[in-house]
Amino acid sequence: MDCKVAFRMEPHVFKTIANYLREEKLLKDSRGLRIEEKLGIFMFMLAHNASFQDLQYEFKHSGSTLHRHIKSIFKIIPALTYRFLKLPHADQTHWKIRTNPRFFPYFKV
Repeated sequence: MDCKVAFRMEPHVFKTIANYLREEKLLKDSRGLRIEEKLGIFMFMLAHNASFQDLQYEFKHSGSTLHRHIKSIFKIIPALTYRFLKLPHADQTHWKIRTNPRFFPYFKV
C-alpha cells in the first residue's frame, strides 16, 4: 500500500507518528494488530472518508475489531491535542480582524 495515497502522508511521517505513540505508551501492540496497522486503519478512514465496509475490505478485519481499534485511537486524541496544538488566548484578536475596520468593531473586548 502506498503511504502517500492510502494515508495522505509521507512514509517517514507515518513511522514517526507510530513510534511516538509507542514511546509515549499511548497505544500498544495487541495480538494480531501492531500500532502501525491501527494507525493505518485510522488514517485510511480519515483520508478516504471510508466506511467500515471499506475498511473491512481493505484491511481484512472484522467490523468489531476495526471498531475497537479505531475507538482506542479516538481515546488518545485529547492527549495529542494538548501536546501538539497551541490554543489561542481568549483575549487576543487575530491580526486580520484587528486591522480591518470592517470586522474589528464586532470583536472589541
